[in-house]
Amino acid sequence: MKHEAWLVLAAVLVAGGLSGCVCCNRGTLNYTRTTTIGKELIDLKDAKDKGALSDEEYIKTRKALLEGGPLQLEAASKK
Repeated sequence: MKHEAWLVLAAVLVAGGLSGCVCCNRGTLNYTRTTTIGKELIDLKDAKDKGALSDEEYIKTRKALLEGGPLQLEAASKK
């Protein structure tokens, strides 16, 4: 009997956790800069120098940084 109670409890917790992720994920993203633009430019240049960004990604992101907006990089999948 105890085993069944644990299974029911586990199923309820999993179902509740999953429904919370799916149903209540309707928020607004607020952007707050926590670093300086200068620091972000330095980090961006380091990423480019290490090969993490292409020249095109670097230019696009640097422009967005200098305009003061939040960064929105598209994730590139490498297959």
